[in-house]
Amino acid sequence: MKNPGHHIIAGFQQGSKDAFAAVYNMHYSRLYGFIKKLVEDREEAQDITAETFVKLWKLRANFNTAENIKAFLYITARNACMDYLRYRQRQTANKQEFGYVLLQQEVAVPTTPNDEIKTEVLKQVHSEIENLPSQCRRIFKMAWLEGKKNAEIARQLALTEQTIRNQKARAVKILRVALANYNMELFVLLLLCML
Repeated sequence: MKNPGHHIIAGFQQGSKDAFAAVYNMHYSRLYGFIKKLVEDREEAQDITAETFVKLWKLRANFNTAENIKAFLYITARNACMDYLRYRQRQTANKQEFGYVLLQQEVAVPTTPNDEIKTEVLKQVHSEIENLPSQCRRIFKMAWLEGKKNAEIARQLALTEQTIRNQKARAVKILRVALANYNMELFVLLLLCML
């Protein structure tokens, strides 16, 4: 069945789980393949696919044709992929910059007042990361320094993904308080690459 019949669309709009399952089964494989091609990451593609279907379900009353559903799925997925790729690009650049400064802090001589401030803030951030509670610090470093995803960390540490998210949020909260007196614009930039 290429296009769902009128009764499936009507049921979908009214919240029928069977109708949703029919729509899901019809589009999942191709949508997932489309997303995976864009993000080149299996776990992220699975997450974006799932989130796209959740958005579709929340807005189900607005769709009265199969074409509307398909268009929504692909446009929403494409936008989510673009957001993810932009985020990953920023994250990579910020991590490289932060890592470089930490590696060079012994030998680098700041050349401008801004460089001096930035280096000082980065050193302080590194110091405060080391002061985090042990599990919190370990999870934060695995996520940020090693670039591991929540699911991967959860598997490795035999914890739930919710615990990983909670510990990362706790780390950010502790760091935000600890670094309250520093240049917040730079600190926010650094935190964005750590989440």
